[in-house]
Amino acid sequence: MRRSAPFAFRLLLGRELRLWAEAGHAPVLWWRDDDARATGEALDKLLDFSRRHSAPLTLAAIAGPHLPALVRRVEREASVEIAIHGFKHINRQPEGRGFGEVVPEDSLEWVRAQLRATVMAFHRAGAQPTLFVPPWNNLAPQVVEAIGDSAITAVSAFDQEQGYGEGVARLDAHLDVLRWKGGGRFRGRWRFLSRMRRLMAERRLSRRWDEPMGLLTHHLDHDAATWAFLEQFLAAFPIQARQDVMSAAPRALTALSA
Repeated sequence: MRRSAPFAFRLLLGRELRLWAEAGHAPVLWWRDDDARATGEALDKLLDFSRRHSAPLTLAAIAGPHLPALVRRVEREASVEIAIHGFKHINRQPEGRGFGEVVPEDSLEWVRAQLRATVMAFHRAGAQPTLFVPPWNNLAPQVVEAIGDSAITAVSAFDQEQGYGEGVARLDAHLDVLRWKGGGRFRGRWRFLSRMRRLMAERRLSRRWDEPMGLLTHHLDHDAATWAFLEQFLAAFPIQARQDVMSAAPRALTALSA
């Protein structure tokens, strides 16, 4: 963390960062943004943040009519990669069962067909994604199995414990700038930084120094307070590219099923 970081950052994280530094380590951070659908002012602002702060970004995009234009826009950003954000990002769960686009009754064959069609849609748009991000971070077992037979090599959900299948690397997000109960809104710096401090302490105590923490944003849902906090966070902490993080600590990121 840089010396010019806001007081709240230094107050909540300073001790933990000192303990890390004394051990010769620094937290490993990467960045994922979800729900990209089209070009627009919010996306331009997100990409500007990435460029100005030299912060590599993984943009989880939804296949739709605007995907080709979105891919062309991202192509101009050297440090931004596109990931697949589900098939159509439509909630198919019955009322009261949360959110997700794959339900238990869906056959593996159907899921494989959906994944194949989605990957082809990205290829036609000019993108070659290798990361799959399930909508609402809801990773169904059929999706796990289908991914093992596809061109996808990695999956990213949210701070989950289970393995994702043999040969499929895992790289989750952990730090969401938004809270969602009652509608998306800024989580608040104290809540966000307190969670980051706890995650750092867990990694330090178990000596999992290279296990990354994923910053999660949703540019279409950011208000002024969220943008302001994100700017401060990116200015205070170096962000690494997903590919670099995965190659640096593969054992921490690949959880194989028994």
